[in-house]
Amino acid sequence: MKNSLSNHWCCQFGKRLIVAGLFVSMLSTGLHAEDKKPAPKKKVKITFDEHIKPIFRAKCFACHNTDKKASGLDLTNYTGLMQGGAAGESLEPGDADGSYLYMLVTHESEPFMPPKSDKLPDKDLALIKAWIDGGAPENAGSKVVIKKPKFDFALKGASSGKPQGPPPMPPRMSLEPVVHTSLGTAVTALATNPWSPLAAVAGQKQILLYNTKTLELLGVLPFPEGFPQVLKFSRNGSLLLAGGGRAGASGRVVVWDVKTGKRLFTVGDELDSVLCADISSDQRFIALGSPSKVIRVYSTSTGELAYEIRKHTDWMTSLAFSPDSVLLCSGDRNGGAFVWEAATGSEYLTLKGHKGGITGISWRSDSNIVATSSEDQSVKLWELENGGNVKSWNAHNPGTSSIEFARDGRIVTCGRDRVTKIWDQAGKQLRALPAFADLAVSVTICDESNRVIAGDWTGKIKVWNAADGKEAGELTANPPQLSQRLTTATAALKSTQANHQKLLAVAQTDKAAVAKVNADIAATQKQQTDLQNKLNALNANLAASQKALTGAQGNVTNSTKKIAAINAPLAAIKEAHAKADAISKKVAGDKDLAEAAAKLKAALDKRVAANAAEQKNLATHQAAVKANQQKIAQYTPQIKQMTAALHAAKTKLAGLQKALKPATDKATASQNAANAAASAFTASQNQVKRWQAEIEFAKKFNETQANASK
Repeated sequence: MKNSLSNHWCCQFGKRLIVAGLFVSMLSTGLHAEDKKPAPKKKVKITFDEHIKPIFRAKCFACHNTDKKASGLDLTNYTGLMQGGAAGESLEPGDADGSYLYMLVTHESEPFMPPKSDKLPDKDLALIKAWIDGGAPENAGSKVVIKKPKFDFALKGASSGKPQGPPPMPPRMSLEPVVHTSLGTAVTALATNPWSPLAAVAGQKQILLYNTKTLELLGVLPFPEGFPQVLKFSRNGSLLLAGGGRAGASGRVVVWDVKTGKRLFTVGDELDSVLCADISSDQRFIALGSPSKVIRVYSTSTGELAYEIRKHTDWMTSLAFSPDSVLLCSGDRNGGAFVWEAATGSEYLTLKGHKGGITGISWRSDSNIVATSSEDQSVKLWELENGGNVKSWNAHNPGTSSIEFARDGRIVTCGRDRVTKIWDQAGKQLRALPAFADLAVSVTICDESNRVIAGDWTGKIKVWNAADGKEAGELTANPPQLSQRLTTATAALKSTQANHQKLLAVAQTDKAAVAKVNADIAATQKQQTDLQNKLNALNANLAASQKALTGAQGNVTNSTKKIAAINAPLAAIKEAHAKADAISKKVAGDKDLAEAAAKLKAALDKRVAANAAEQKNLATHQAAVKANQQKIAQYTPQIKQMTAALHAAKTKLAGLQKALKPATDKATASQNAANAAASAFTASQNQVKRWQAEIEFAKKFNETQANASK
């Protein structure tokens, strides 16, 4: 396959870099005229002789001189510079950004100049830009004449707008590939629908349809004719065309209805594979080309050959109808490019300029510009009134492999440098996407999803968001059989189920650990509350006992004082009473003495009674003191013990609360992992069910297709 395609895509054509040798000897910077200062308030007129030539002398004359003229360009004199070189004009006076020379030295286009070196200093670039924008005068006496642009690159409006109704998308189709191989092959063709997120990918004996937003496979279209070499959607997106066949044996073009997936008709009967084909936007004609060098145009209404064009001198490599169906552009392996009247096949224009094989042709949506890409590295834009080359730049070194206009006028290309790029129509690179591991061979851009799709020689197909250049995913031209998908999905189901069970067990263990910590916290909090209440009660009892002890001790003191007061005159009263009693007994009948003795006796008895009573009170108070002292002695160690227990409970609670967060975090993480595993398990279950359903659907679909073909 690779050897067969190499004759088509990979022949080494004569490589002449357009202005490729420009500034080869640029080694140092010299700006002799820069030091000349303008007169006050007088603008300096920047000229070739005074300002620019010194830069070229220091950097370019070694290779671009009258004798050597690398790439046909002589920079030693103004006339040689303005004549340009092998690439045509190098300058567009009045438009530095549109000048090829300026694009090279600013590294906005390849080959970068100076080669294998940093670009010129900013002051030199600014001077060159100011000189070109100022009309590129030769000297101070030159009259500046700025030419009008050769062509207006503004879009004039597409020839046809978006079709009515829902976007053209296929119905449910079989996803069973016609062929699956162990190794991939080069991506021979890619296409995107202009009005829906639908991409077509060429595979071996099949065309794969993908959703460009979800990147899901939508269906497989069998192509028993062989290998598709070209894919094209009709301008309204309702039809899909595929051209191809078997190298050196046969070639045909097949057309399908996108919305039904039905194969509508086949045209062509080539003796070699069809290499290029297209359907006109009015859907009246299908054009095809092959190694026979002949363009054959068929009528879609009859399927008959409408006309042939025998002009090309080498294999046909690309062709495309203009969006308005008026013209047909074609290109061959020898670099020949022509424009024909689509209705008659009459020659309209010859597009001269490419030095290598044509690898791609794409029309701007208003039909006023056609773009060509070539193995000579270049991309060229052509206007259709006179066939003038309105813009040219080297897009990929050593060759550009594919090109396509976006609906908004952007251009996508890819090439042998393995890189896919996005450009504006002035040749300014807007974005370079990450390189493939091998040669990039085909590119397309989906206007509906704004995604760029490109493929390489190994069969790798990548999808990028054009807006930011980020990779969105990959497609394949070699999907596995549905049975293989089911086997893979079943194995994944077992794996995800085991993983889910394992992670669920971990999550449950971690959840139980959190529950235990919370239970321990609750128990410890209750213990702490109980201990605090007990401690509060003990402290209250201790305080009461201490208060009672103080009161009892005061009562003991008072009672002691009272007893002392009672007993102080008691001995004298006893003595007085004894004397009075003795005298009264001696003087019998003395009433006064007897009365006095009786009074003393009463006083003595009263004192004795009072003493006895207070002694009883004293004993009571002393008993109270002892009792409270005993209570205090009991409460004190209990309080100490309770305080220690409370402190231990608080410490334990703090430890448990500290352990709660990591335990909770761990449980949350393990639960999330279990949930993810559950989702993966469910997804695996759905995948198994999906592929089982797809296998059953494919069987019924194939039976229906077989019955319909009888």
